[in-house]
Amino acid sequence: MPLFGTNGIRGILNESITPELGYKFGMAVGTYYADQEIALAYDNRTTSQLLKRMAEAGLLNSGKNVVDLGMVPTPAIQIYCKLKEIPGVMITASHNPPNFNGFKVIAKDGSNPGKVEESRIEESILGERFNRAKWDNVGLSRLDDAVLPYLREIIKNVDQGRIRKMRFRVLVDCANSTTLATTPPLLRQLGVTYVSVNANSDGFFPGRGSEPTPESIKDLISFAKSVRFDLSVAHDGDGDRAVFLDERGEMIDGDKFVALVADHILERQKGDLVFPVASSFLIDRIAEKHGVKVIRTPVGAPIISDVLTKTKGIMGGEENGKVILPHYLNGGDGGLSVALALDIVSSRGKEISSLIKELPDYKLKRIKLPNRPDFESIKSKIRSHYSKMSADEMDGLRLVERDSFILLRKSGTEPAVRIYLSSMNSEWIDSREKEIMKLIGPN
Repeated sequence: MPLFGTNGIRGILNESITPELGYKFGMAVGTYYADQEIALAYDNRTTSQLLKRMAEAGLLNSGKNVVDLGMVPTPAIQIYCKLKEIPGVMITASHNPPNFNGFKVIAKDGSNPGKVEESRIEESILGERFNRAKWDNVGLSRLDDAVLPYLREIIKNVDQGRIRKMRFRVLVDCANSTTLATTPPLLRQLGVTYVSVNANSDGFFPGRGSEPTPESIKDLISFAKSVRFDLSVAHDGDGDRAVFLDERGEMIDGDKFVALVADHILERQKGDLVFPVASSFLIDRIAEKHGVKVIRTPVGAPIISDVLTKTKGIMGGEENGKVILPHYLNGGDGGLSVALALDIVSSRGKEISSLIKELPDYKLKRIKLPNRPDFESIKSKIRSHYSKMSADEMDGLRLVERDSFILLRKSGTEPAVRIYLSSMNSEWIDSREKEIMKLIGPN
């Protein structure tokens, strides 16, 4: 679709998105949903207040009342929408750099809406087909709290008493963004002693980039290595996922973290798993251990959420560390991930590094390149070069050789090409990377 990507609409103000688009987006969402109330929240990017006001004006002009939840993580408004059974709008660009912003639609069950819903909202925007209220029927706006109900719902998924007995010490990086309002109080409720960094609100994200990569959180890693913590956590910009460091300050790959969570969940309840083609075969080994299956999807939390609903899967996840438990919320939540990590360690009585070592050692390398106009030509070259590998085009090009794979796809959230290489053999990954970079050549 021209506007909606992998997860909402994203762009740079007055380049690829405009205040006018925010107004039309609000009008379209208000027109699409029959509900009288629509929740609205935002992150703390420099353009969020502007875009929030424009979207709010559109919602009000469509005749809908707005419940203003203020600055909260995306999962907090999603939980609010689920509890109240109303749709919502989130102003955020998630993990994108601070010059980006965007709009997410939230369905009445708190999930990311499916592509059919998004396409109808997009058609309304592009065709400017809106319900326009008369002067005496415009909507009203009121404030409400989404933080306390959000924290209550998270804690229902873990053994709070057992976690409190452990007296954990945690280092948390809130990315100068939304989770500064939720993760510190969550840790307090769980009896955790914590040190927080980047816990002041600043839409320029001065502490680090809003995506928690090994490079962006290198200062956190250094801190964690110098002071003993049981666990360290770094959130992304809108709080729908988290990455973790173990007790030695070593980064835990998101692919392994979600596999650890899946193993923990499946020990208590059986059900199928839903994971995208970018996740390694580690999740297949976890599924085999518990006698369940893995259903593969294209990349993107909304797609995973949709398939979880259709298949009644017990859990979904992404290789970036995003965990989706549909009984709680059919979308990712970094706050829930923090609570689950503490629950897993407290239940097994081992340091998290030991638990990660017990997993089959699948490795996953991610490479991001600038967008390429010759993407289709590149894809054809790579497929031809690796003609003996089995191929599918569910999302870009995925080539499989036993339990190793190459995935080449266009990013749905930014102008970039992403390459994933996964295997239990590091040499296999290194060799494929050199071959592929040579095949791609300069832009």
